[in-house]
Amino acid sequence: MPRLSRSLFLIAGISLMLAAMLSAYGFHGLPGKVPDAKLASWGWATQFQMFHSIGLIIIGFMLAKAPASKLLRLAAALMMAGLVLFPGRIYATTLGAPEMLVEVAPLGGSSFMAGWLLTGIAGWRLPAA
Repeated sequence: MPRLSRSLFLIAGISLMLAAMLSAYGFHGLPGKVPDAKLASWGWATQFQMFHSIGLIIIGFMLAKAPASKLLRLAAALMMAGLVLFPGRIYATTLGAPEMLVEVAPLGGSSFMAGWLLTGIAGWRLPAA
């Protein structure tokens, strides 16, 4: 298994663990401390983190089939950037970071979209079994 695949599995595992922890904190620790709208955003952030971390696992398996794929490498980088910029921004602003961070959310969403598109294209290009 390529080193990058193994690294993506580890990163995804840590991210999924954190998403589960942050989800539990949002359910048990945040109610009554933040407005309901921010609580709902927190829930969305944990879901996005989970879905896109699973995307990293998918990319890791695809890289095992095509270890030289530049599309998959870029897709992984975009997914990781999206994880920092989208749910990361929601977590940060919910916990009191300046609202000016709202400006980075569209970059995170765009990173996710581009990452999934590149994953699909790379999958389409994989050699037939």
